[in-house]
Amino acid sequence: MSSHIPDIFKNFVNKEIKMPGQNGTIKIEIRSDENSKTYIKSLMSKAPFLIQKAIYPDSGYPQFAHIYMMSSSGGILQGDEQRIDIIMDSNSAARITNQSATKIYKMEGGYASQYINIRVKEGSYMEFVPHQIIPFKSSRFYQEVNLEVDENAVLVYSEIISAGRIASGEKYDFDLCFLRTSAHRKDQVLFTDVMSLNHKDKPNLESVFGGKSIFSTVYIIGSSIATEKIVDEINLATKNTSLLASCSSLPYDCGIIVRMLADSASEIIVLTESIANILRAYVKTEHKIEPAISNHQ
Repeated sequence: MSSHIPDIFKNFVNKEIKMPGQNGTIKIEIRSDENSKTYIKSLMSKAPFLIQKAIYPDSGYPQFAHIYMMSSSGGILQGDEQRIDIIMDSNSAARITNQSATKIYKMEGGYASQYINIRVKEGSYMEFVPHQIIPFKSSRFYQEVNLEVDENAVLVYSEIISAGRIASGEKYDFDLCFLRTSAHRKDQVLFTDVMSLNHKDKPNLESVFGGKSIFSTVYIIGSSIATEKIVDEINLATKNTSLLASCSSLPYDCGIIVRMLADSASEIIVLTESIANILRAYVKTEHKIEPAISNHQ
């Protein structure tokens, strides 16, 4: 699981500091019933993670499950190694998010890591849209995301990264923040996207963030989506905002990538929600979820 961690993180391992951290775990399988209503089929969670029961607040899409991940720790500490495994069974539809920003706290030694594995099966639609990651001063964080999306499935996956705890004057004062996101379909790698932010490059991070404080990426993965139509709608949604945003195609015609830069997370969140709404409307009309075989007979 840790084979891809860059060697630079090994420089921060301090065996004298005995802080084992928490191995928080989520394993969740999501399925739809005979009425196309999506529900949590199976769930295993380990502290500090908690999962709220699925709710259905969208009256226009009553089968669409909203699932909230919660953490009792308030953030990620040195030595923490967290893992999130999600399986979306065929012909289901759900949105997963967390309750607040993920804070990466100051570390005396070592680092923290998080692994996210998402499998979206045939005919399913999923939004995974967590709040922003905020790396505090002297923190070191590695995140590895693996996305497997079937040919006739759609996944909206977003990441929001803050330049630091801005209100406390900690802009770019984290040691390391390394994010690796990969997508594949069966045995084919669709893309790998890496963001490596290092305190040693602090003079260059201002240009990486385009002079802004928040950087975000939204990956829309789905070979069957109407790319041009969706890009036009995203561009329209971006028009009246103050943030910077651009769309481009992902490799192998597997979808769309949207990059955003802003001075506040709220601007990013509003546009991300607009993008999710565009995809959700598209799925409801053009990419209809068919009922699954009943599991309650």
